[in-house]
Amino acid sequence: MSPHVRAALLALLGATAMPTMAQETPSAAELSEILVQARRDELNATRNGNTVVIGARQLEQNNAIDMSNIARYSPLISVPSAASGGGSVWDSANNTGINIRGVEGNRVALDLDGIALPDAASKPDGTSNNAFGIGRDYFDPETFREIRIGSGASPAGPGSPGLGGAVSFVTKSPEDFLSATRKVYADYRFGYTSDRKSRAHAVNAAMEINPRLKALIVAVHRDGEQPDSQSSVPLNPEDWDSDAVLAKLHWTLARDQKLNFTVDSFKSGHDRRYDNKTSALYPTGVGQNSNTKRTRFSVAHQWAPAGAALSDLLETKLYTQKAEVEDLTHADYVTGGQRYVRDINTGYYNDSKGIAMDASKQLGGGNLLNYGVQYERLESRRPWSEDRLVVATGAHQYMSKARMADMDTDKYAAYVRGEFGFALAGHQATLTPGLRAEHRKLSPKHLDQYIVAVPSAAKEIKEETDSTLTPSLNLSVELTPHFNAYAQYSRGTRLPSAAERTGTYDSFSYTAAGNAYAVLGNPNLDKETSNAFELGLKGAPTPGVEFSASVFNTRYSNFIEYVTQPIDRVNYPTITQGLFRPENVGKARIYGVEFSSNFALGQWSPVMKGYSINLAAGASKGTAENTRTGKEADLASVQPYKANASFAYDDPQRGGAAFTASTARGKRAAGDVISGTTTPLFDVPGYTVYDLTAYWHLNQHMTLSGGIYNLGDRKYWDYAAARTLVAGTTAATLADIERQARPGRNYAFNLKVIY
Repeated sequence: MSPHVRAALLALLGATAMPTMAQETPSAAELSEILVQARRDELNATRNGNTVVIGARQLEQNNAIDMSNIARYSPLISVPSAASGGGSVWDSANNTGINIRGVEGNRVALDLDGIALPDAASKPDGTSNNAFGIGRDYFDPETFREIRIGSGASPAGPGSPGLGGAVSFVTKSPEDFLSATRKVYADYRFGYTSDRKSRAHAVNAAMEINPRLKALIVAVHRDGEQPDSQSSVPLNPEDWDSDAVLAKLHWTLARDQKLNFTVDSFKSGHDRRYDNKTSALYPTGVGQNSNTKRTRFSVAHQWAPAGAALSDLLETKLYTQKAEVEDLTHADYVTGGQRYVRDINTGYYNDSKGIAMDASKQLGGGNLLNYGVQYERLESRRPWSEDRLVVATGAHQYMSKARMADMDTDKYAAYVRGEFGFALAGHQATLTPGLRAEHRKLSPKHLDQYIVAVPSAAKEIKEETDSTLTPSLNLSVELTPHFNAYAQYSRGTRLPSAAERTGTYDSFSYTAAGNAYAVLGNPNLDKETSNAFELGLKGAPTPGVEFSASVFNTRYSNFIEYVTQPIDRVNYPTITQGLFRPENVGKARIYGVEFSSNFALGQWSPVMKGYSINLAAGASKGTAENTRTGKEADLASVQPYKANASFAYDDPQRGGAAFTASTARGKRAAGDVISGTTTPLFDVPGYTVYDLTAYWHLNQHMTLSGGIYNLGDRKYWDYAAARTLVAGTTAATLADIERQARPGRNYAFNLKVIY
């Protein structure tokens, strides 16, 4: 049994030993009186900007076994990924984040239960700030109750704000399964996904141990192979497996207090073969073993003091999270007529500890005040080492370096946000101003190991501090009791990461002498900023109709990108073959429109009860400017127009089905004026694909669900993942394009047994 599973089980077993308090045990109804108020955008959902909420059932319908399919049917949201074998031989193939309205990578924040997930690890050797060697796959969607995807700069509040969007993953709780009439719940689910030959075994179990104690455990194991593709060339083979465990204990201390314990762990292993790397340099291709782990422990205390002057609800959370990725690469290597065996070990390690306090206070007259503070300590490491065996002599050549300086980060944050109601032209209106302040200190460590062959580089690295102040403002007007118009402004900031300030790659590491090239960080980078404006409608204008529409315009400044530097013979006399550093050289503007709607047909015709139509579409355009050269062009990361429509039937007692059509226009990414790249890129064609999903309650204890995806067996590509592919002018570039084609017709099914 793994240590993570043991820890989770001990947490649950330990619950039975906890005291039940000395006084008489109150009823469950009395205990439920503890005040629970929603956080962030949950608070008055129809008043807010564009936030997509994807529940557990929709995740299953989307066939989301990892990050890649979580937003399958959301028009302006996609998940870029690093192609297998698409980077250097030591790079992983992972999902690198989420593209929201044309902004992606580390400019979109990801948090899990309010705790920030690590950034994608940039690779300085790629000389592109949007190229990553390690992605952000640190979880299993089976543990989620819902996912909340906020578009545009984040409004002032708790959690991790994003420059161009924020994604919050919310895990399941015992209360999701238990009720006044159900004290014990358990289910087992077996799932199979054909496009990855993936099998899943998942268990959800919850129990009310006594009126004060509720417990939950979620455990899931998956295994599979490389993603399928309509490719006409062989795919790089891969075998993988993953395990996730979520354990929670909710303890009601008193009528106005709760104490919640959480253990959350994830691990995965991937055995890959990069056969596409087979060449004169790598005559037998490249093999890689990649391992990811993330473990989080947290304790949260909720207190709803009656009549307190400063808060009606105060929540305090303590947490520790350790995330790590280790990639072990093995390859036969030939250069200069000499045969070698390369064993490369590269990793990304993030260890964070923090405390967060969030409070809310009703001010009377429908007014509300939210405020909070947060502190986090993050230790990040990015080592790289190689053992190179000379086959002819048996000699070993050892090399060790860091791809960025070891960095300790202290982050302090505070926010305040109010909601003030008033009458406006006969309608109820709400004004929501907010302000968030952050202060960050970077403390570099172990600089004696930092690019040792270029001593001047380490002298640049020093302790640094940054501060930001980001306001937000939302005005909503209630047109009907459940339908609102809103106008919103948010300012976003992203401080330069440790990798951008200190990331490095060089050709000195093998010789520690001579002249060569180098990629260095830049300790003088300024923060990236955004100003986001949005107008929209949201809610239920009439019974049976749900509708949201928005127009948005966001301007970005100080985008960071790598720039070729002039030769500096004074400070870097040995770097004569090229010097590259990141600089604030980019401006961008993204504007567009999106809408979604749901029509419950039974509202107008009783015979159509249970039937519904869903429509959604989004279109955006972006422009980019290099502030050094003055050149302008389309912003390549902005996605093409996409729309989907579905016709569904749902009967909670028997089951349901949905037929969905998704279409996207084709697009060729323009040359990137910010990075200066002019290489012709793949012209990604448009597509229309059809999916059919269904679920059937066989009886009260068994449910069968599944789907057939890409019914027409269409060959197509996802723009967000394929746009950086070089145009197919050679056999190698054509093969890279083929390998990125999406799966043809594929299916998935799940059998759930409920106790």
